[in-house]
Amino acid sequence: MSNNPYNEIFQTIIELSQKQGYDTFDYLPDENQSYPFVFVGNQQNTDIPTKDRTLGTTHIQIDVYAEFNYRSEVADIIDDLQTAIASNDTTEHFKYRVTDTSSQMIPDRTTEIALWHGILEMDVRYL
Repeated sequence: MSNNPYNEIFQTIIELSQKQGYDTFDYLPDENQSYPFVFVGNQQNTDIPTKDRTLGTTHIQIDVYAEFNYRSEVADIIDDLQTAIASNDTTEHFKYRVTDTSSQMIPDRTTEIALWHGILEMDVRYL
């Protein structure tokens, strides 16, 4: 991993999702990918300068997609990921703390089959 806190947090979230057994990507896979899957993509970073060093917060969006009949599975995956990420507090070079989370579930009709699209948004501060 690089010595960039934002990238390390991003990569750690992908690794934690994979350790939970989910097919996890940092890109949207093609239509041959089976459901459910996790996509870790959108990230916005904010530096917080202090007298001695720079701290920061990253806002990360984690998307979970599953076929329409599997809404409860999407909700379970979101809960599982939220717990796994919040209970882990280190990357290779940094400590972090989840400071805020929100989630939503929306129907997705952008493919040939109806899907549920679960969205988990997390604010993570590195220390």
